[in-house]
Amino acid sequence: MIKNDKIYHIVSICSLVLHICVFVFVIVIIVAFLPFHEKRNFYECFIGFFGNSLSFIQPYFVMMILFLSCLGTVFAIKRPMFSFMTVVCSVSFFVIAALPYSIEAMIVGFASPWISGSMSMFGIGFDLIMAVSYIFYFDIAFFIYSLITSFIRSKTNFKYFL
Repeated sequence: MIKNDKIYHIVSICSLVLHICVFVFVIVIIVAFLPFHEKRNFYECFIGFFGNSLSFIQPYFVMMILFLSCLGTVFAIKRPMFSFMTVVCSVSFFVIAALPYSIEAMIVGFASPWISGSMSMFGIGFDLIMAVSYIFYFDIAFFIYSLITSFIRSKTNFKYFL
């Protein structure tokens, strides 16, 4: 095993531990207990947010996307190109969780002088989701490192590229 493989193995395990910690933190603390938006928690906000059909499944679907990012880091230990799945799932979760409320806040903040609107109440859960979303920068750096590692591995053996 060359030195780059050892370094990649250590970094990928650190990435796995980091993603598991983020998943557990988001599921156990933020989603279940803390107020997210208008004194409602995450589940109450996302039930029926995207429509009424199958509305009870929607928050679990959003959480499944975050779980898929953890699963992508498990597979990325042996196959570096799975780190792309981690990046896509992490970004998807944070976009789905934060973008609708961020757009609402932007529109109300922009139009409030003319329509005399009041800003929504965002809870500590929303603030912590936004703080945890900075894992995306680590995911991008890890994906670039995974690309470099897979190109180095492809010079010696093509089966490690995929």
